[in-house]
Amino acid sequence: MTFFLWSQFAIVCLLGAMSPGPSLALIIRNSISFNRISGIISAIAHGLGICVYATVTVIILEFILKNSKTIFLTIQICGSLFLIILGLIFIFKKNNENQIETYQIHSNSFAQGFIIAIINPKILIWFTAIYSQFIDINASLTNKTILVLTPTIIDAIWYSVVAILVTGYGLKEILDKRKFIIQKIIGLLLILIAFSLIYSLISF
Repeated sequence: MTFFLWSQFAIVCLLGAMSPGPSLALIIRNSISFNRISGIISAIAHGLGICVYATVTVIILEFILKNSKTIFLTIQICGSLFLIILGLIFIFKKNNENQIETYQIHSNSFAQGFIIAIINPKILIWFTAIYSQFIDINASLTNKTILVLTPTIIDAIWYSVVAILVTGYGLKEILDKRKFIIQKIIGLLLILIAFSLIYSLISF
């Protein structure tokens, strides 16, 4: 995997982690309701949940790629279209002022972070869409490890940063005021990356 290809992959993973949703709500809620350490523990556990999904997705897609290139190509096309649709949803979705404030789960911090990742079927769809664009039939163990560790580390670091900022620098208020704009920017970037991936498929 070239650095340029990895950077595209890393950007998509970061955008996925940054997109507003229940995971972000959970990290903010735990950080504010309990303490910074609780938020960081939830963030690390969430990253481990992402690692599980990433590992399963790589194994499944590699199996499909080795046994049916036609099915894999179909998944690649559907994956790109999914990113475009998701981007459009982010752009045109109406603002939900109460999304972050109202989402709550009752259990310990580590279990919360892990479970919120595992029980979210959107993550599996998301990873299928992403990995179908970057996995290669001749990928080495190192490359496959990179594909798994990249979203895991990015996810854990991003949410840890969120936990630190909301407990000391007022990020929650900034997110509350700007999340609608952030959501639209993320949507636009997803669409641009999706078209770039489609172009790569066509030119290949």
